[in-house]
Amino acid sequence: MRRWLARLHTLNPRWLYLATAILLIIPLVILIPMPRGSASRATRGLYDAVEAVPADGIVMIDSSWDQGSRSENAAQLECVVRHLCQRRIRFVVTSLGTVFSPEFAQKTIEPIAAQAGYVYGRDWVNAGYVQSASGLAPVISALALDFHTIRQADVRGTPIGDLPLMKEVRTIRDVRLVYVVTYAPSPEWISFITGQFGTPVAFGCMSMMAPNYYTYIDSKQLCGMLIGNRGAAEYEALIRHPALGTRLSMAASFGNAAIILAAIVGNLGMWAARRAGRRGA
Repeated sequence: MRRWLARLHTLNPRWLYLATAILLIIPLVILIPMPRGSASRATRGLYDAVEAVPADGIVMIDSSWDQGSRSENAAQLECVVRHLCQRRIRFVVTSLGTVFSPEFAQKTIEPIAAQAGYVYGRDWVNAGYVQSASGLAPVISALALDFHTIRQADVRGTPIGDLPLMKEVRTIRDVRLVYVVTYAPSPEWISFITGQFGTPVAFGCMSMMAPNYYTYIDSKQLCGMLIGNRGAAEYEALIRHPALGTRLSMAASFGNAAIILAAIVGNLGMWAARRAGRRGA
């Protein structure tokens, strides 16, 4: 047994790379759902906030991510939109991030909305990129006071006033929930939307940025938050629809397991090799 363990110390690293690759591929090919009861308090808060929106309510989503944070933000947008469609809740999408954000939001939302039978303009609208030369605060404030003064047309060039849904959305008081999904959401959403108008705000952010927002969760200034792909996977478990977030989260978990296993194997091999060397001496 000890001789066999000693051989692990000289194992060709390529076998470890192969084993890691296989472990990463398995959850991407075979969907392994998360337990439904594993959702964190932050994830559960967003789920409960969406559940609290009445049937005739409208949700605003600020999808301000692009290729740089697609690895986590895409799943965060996907799962919340799917939940809204399950409940037949209408929503408006804005993009205060980059000029590329509306295109990424459109490609993510369109298949889900089409599958749910949503009609563009009546059930959901992509208002497009909102440019700001002096920071987010003036734009968020203007969106809250009069949406139509900030966006005169949607991504298709249709005048905002001609869209049936937008006739019901003028100020933030016409919206029941705001969900901001991007690399690192600005706390100014909380200051202007929740602080001044009392409208609940939730975030979807990259995993590394989450510590910046825990205080807002504890103080209940944020009603909920999705943290990386794990947050999306937890949300997918709550709505009983495992998808992209679950696949990516499980792949990361399997990858971490491979690293831990490699460390254990390497240390066992080194211990056995040293023992064998002492006996030989």
